[in-house]
Amino acid sequence: MCGIVGFWNKELPASESKLIAMRESLVHRGPDAGSHWAEGKIGLGHRRLSILDLSEGANQPFESPCGNFILVFNGEIFNYKSFYPELKNKGYGFKTTSDTEVLLYLLMEYGTDSLSRLNGFFAFSFYDRRNQEMILVRDRFGVKPLFYSNNNQGFYFASEIKALWAGDVQKEIQEPQLDELFLYRFTSGENTVFKNIYRLLPGYLIRLKDSGRQVSFERWFHLGNSIAAQPRINNPYEWFEQTFHESIRLRMISDVPVGTLLSGGLDSSSTLFSQASQGFDDLSAWNISFSNKEHDESQLARKLSQELGAKFHSFEFDNEQLVDLTTRSIVQHDEPIMHFSDGHLLGISEKAKSEVKVLLSGEGADEILGGYVRYKVHDNELRYNLLNMIRYVPDKWLKNDRLRKMKRYLGMGNREAEILMNANELYLADLKKLGVLSSDLLPEFRVKILEEAKKVYPKNRLRQLLYLEQHTHLYTLNDRNDRTTMGASIECRDPFLDPNLVIGVGSLPDKYFHIKGKGKDLLMNSIGKKLPEYITKHRKVGLSVPWDELILQNPILRENLENLPNSDLFLLKPYCYLDAKSIVENFKKNPKLYYPIIRQIFFTAMWFQTKFELSSIEK
Repeated sequence: MCGIVGFWNKELPASESKLIAMRESLVHRGPDAGSHWAEGKIGLGHRRLSILDLSEGANQPFESPCGNFILVFNGEIFNYKSFYPELKNKGYGFKTTSDTEVLLYLLMEYGTDSLSRLNGFFAFSFYDRRNQEMILVRDRFGVKPLFYSNNNQGFYFASEIKALWAGDVQKEIQEPQLDELFLYRFTSGENTVFKNIYRLLPGYLIRLKDSGRQVSFERWFHLGNSIAAQPRINNPYEWFEQTFHESIRLRMISDVPVGTLLSGGLDSSSTLFSQASQGFDDLSAWNISFSNKEHDESQLARKLSQELGAKFHSFEFDNEQLVDLTTRSIVQHDEPIMHFSDGHLLGISEKAKSEVKVLLSGEGADEILGGYVRYKVHDNELRYNLLNMIRYVPDKWLKNDRLRKMKRYLGMGNREAEILMNANELYLADLKKLGVLSSDLLPEFRVKILEEAKKVYPKNRLRQLLYLEQHTHLYTLNDRNDRTTMGASIECRDPFLDPNLVIGVGSLPDKYFHIKGKGKDLLMNSIGKKLPEYITKHRKVGLSVPWDELILQNPILRENLENLPNSDLFLLKPYCYLDAKSIVENFKKNPKLYYPIIRQIFFTAMWFQTKFELSSIEK
């Protein structure tokens, strides 16, 4: 796991000072080594977090023996050892035991045809010196980030946006994307909230020629097509268990200690159980505890760890620590945070750093297997029609926050909008109530993916929703995991996002996705049967923070709340339509009711202050 940067200037020769500035802005991603390569108008830089082959010989940029090919690579190729016999038979000799060298030779031998054979997560730049061509590639599910800017200077790319800024790429808000950010909590597709800064989509690659003047995009991985090509799976539960165990086995390959983020829920418990059942030694579990027993599941995680022989670590972060961690995670992220558990993930990663360099996570299980409660409304037509009756129930009879949210959600009366906005906190009625005029209610990328989902699953709205989430919501979770763990120089691996697992699960019949009880039928009826009942029958709480209380009670956050109406954020659309003073006052009077509205505005304003107002003052 590392950080990569690079550029291909249109006219000027490569500036080593600029390249070094870009590279060193990512030192948190790779504290173990840093180097660069520059020639003519091209510069490539790398910061290394050593995981496989800790020797200096595996440092990057990695150059081929012939000198014609240069690679900078962020990520891991978990099945890299399987390519040794094939590559050796073709005459390749190895001077390291790193996956970087294997990837370089695969690209030299097969070009981009080799990508479909890789099991791992990655973002890399591969430069062909002889043909004056560069390719940039991102993994199937967006576990590893890659941002780029094609401007008057040239074509610039990096693992994080801050490295582009260090390369003198302009920092300027792209106002239309704030519409989508406000309603959906994140921007979809290639767009970021910054002008002329884009993310390379997962499963895509870019080809560059002629000093970066010729730019072409290719989709090297299409989930729908891969699902269609998947051979029939005869025994889904048995297949799932075997495939998951293999995913865990591959993700335990490391030359440094590996730990597990263990909440006490089904996903992370299955991850730890798989490690123990396969006989891995020196297991460690890392847990976040809460003083509020309603949110705390640490006793379940502790008990399971003891039974499986894993060393258990649990940490509670008090309000002051959490505010500090969240503030630092806002700095770490270059775009606004919208999942609100970033501080906890940064904190537990910093605690784990003293003993491990790699953490396994349960991320992706809900989106792949259908685990969220909010999916239930689209599980079948009968349930949907019954729930739809809530639209006619007076608000005064709905005492539960979740029921009020359900009424606002189904009140849209548009099935496509309901699919597209399933992960939202705000809906169309909220925009109307707030007086927000939005031009981007149904963003193009989301609509495009939903149309794609309909072709893959023409008769099942739940499967369409899962497919959509795998191309939108999941990407943001991967971004969160990457920034928070790499912010502590920790590599995070996601066993549930193994390509064989995701594609295979996607090909299974609809009956394996009916949401009964706790959901996640495939996991519950395979590995779940071997887990203790105190795990499988426990009602999952999820990593939640009472931000409504914290914002009002913590002195720093309370001061931010009082100053919120003065933020320059409210000069931009759609925030300029809001009556910020009224929103703040209403929140203070009724925190629970106005929390979904204030939360997004509040944290976006904190981000805006950090990235624009404070930075301009410092300058």
